[in-house]
Amino acid sequence: MKPKSEDLTYLFGGEIDAGEFSLDIWSDDLSPAEITALLGIQPTSHYLRGDSFGNGGLKRNCGSWTYKTKRLDFRSGKCCEEQFDDFMRNLTGDDAVWARISAQHQARILIVLWMRTWNREFDNSAYALGELARRRLRLHIDTYIESPEEKNETE
Repeated sequence: MKPKSEDLTYLFGGEIDAGEFSLDIWSDDLSPAEITALLGIQPTSHYLRGDSFGNGGLKRNCGSWTYKTKRLDFRSGKCCEEQFDDFMRNLTGDDAVWARISAQHQARILIVLWMRTWNREFDNSAYALGELARRRLRLHIDTYIESPEEKNETE
């Protein structure tokens, strides 16, 4: 039986399968409450320098504030580019806020992507690229291949 063209597209190429986006801000003297007030959104996680973590009582080297999406499916509904544009629109556009953050802290956008097979792709829109630059945000992209075994383990 010959495979259908949509089956071939699934085997290689096409839209990235899934991902999540986060805004990460960190520095030695970061105050999570101050970042929350500046950005007007609640973090999904935060900690102060010196906070303990892990079983061995390790101490955090710096403070951190993170706003992260849940895992998003790009194969049904909006594609990665559209959902990343939405994510960027949810962040304040106030230039004074971003100038203050970039002057006092390190900040980046993290895009984590999962592919079910090789040669997946996505585009960043001109809008998103412009907004990253205007906000002085670095962009870090981390990619993973998701095997069928891993998918079954998470279900």
